[in-house]
Amino acid sequence: MVLTIVRRIGGALITLLLASMVLFVMIRLAPGDPVMLLLGQPGDLGINDTQLMRKRIEEKRTEFGLDKNIVTQFGRWLKNLASLNLGNSIHTGRPIAAEIGERIPATLLLSFAALAIQSLLGIAGGMYTALKAGKIQDGMIRFVCVFFASVPAFVIGLFLLLIFSVKFHVYEISSSADIRRLWLPAIVLGLVGAPQITRMIRAGMLSELGQTYIVFAVSRGLSKWLIIKNAFRNIFLPAVTTIALSLTHLAGGSVVIESIFSWPGIGNYAMNSIFIHDYPAIQGYAVVTVSAVIIINLAVDVVYILADPRIRKNEGRTEREQ
Repeated sequence: MVLTIVRRIGGALITLLLASMVLFVMIRLAPGDPVMLLLGQPGDLGINDTQLMRKRIEEKRTEFGLDKNIVTQFGRWLKNLASLNLGNSIHTGRPIAAEIGERIPATLLLSFAALAIQSLLGIAGGMYTALKAGKIQDGMIRFVCVFFASVPAFVIGLFLLLIFSVKFHVYEISSSADIRRLWLPAIVLGLVGAPQITRMIRAGMLSELGQTYIVFAVSRGLSKWLIIKNAFRNIFLPAVTTIALSLTHLAGGSVVIESIFSWPGIGNYAMNSIFIHDYPAIQGYAVVTVSAVIIINLAVDVVYILADPRIRKNEGRTEREQ
């Protein structure tokens, strides 16, 4: 088991390296020049001499290391990353690790609140529709799930913002991470993410309720709640996987939702950095996000190995064969 975990950690590090390389190249190939956006037009700096302005641009490009080829830039960035240095922002000059660190608590708060709503709605809805399969309640909940899974999150967010903020004035529009502003974006993310969990729970429960041991339990006169509890226990691990995958989508901050609600998380930070072509900030956000996704997936694998004796047995057999 230890060898398996070590192997997967090694695979995760390789994935992080490859993902960082692809993201680095894609960000550098995007149109636009961060130095030009930073300096603006010549008149904005009081510089009317074109040659002097060009010199100023070259100085800035050298300062930020943008005058080197992309391979040299990536090597320098990778060297800094090895020492956990994400560099400095082009526009603020502050360390990116500090800027992201200031915003991570807000993103975690929103992510776990949204995950709690997703899990509650998804598990309750999935179990209810499984018990009411084929009835009108089942059809209604499935229709609602299809609706929220099909409509883009930003549409739901803007609609609820219009209702609760503009019309009824019960939601404050600001840029603070106040706990009183948490409920609406969390509900939006919860409504968007719940249908996937509902479908998984429904399918798993229907499969379990058709098993022979359920028929035997019913014939023995066991309580309905005990039967449901035993059936849900057998789909617990797949449910954990589905919920963990939902957390990976929230780990990097919901960029669109954080921007719509002006929630000061790393998703909003990434969106602002993209607008101003702040290469180091975008790359730092990407590394943090990819690392979070890899860590969550790795944690799920470890939980599977520890929780399921069958997986531990197969992993142990594989290690002995090697």
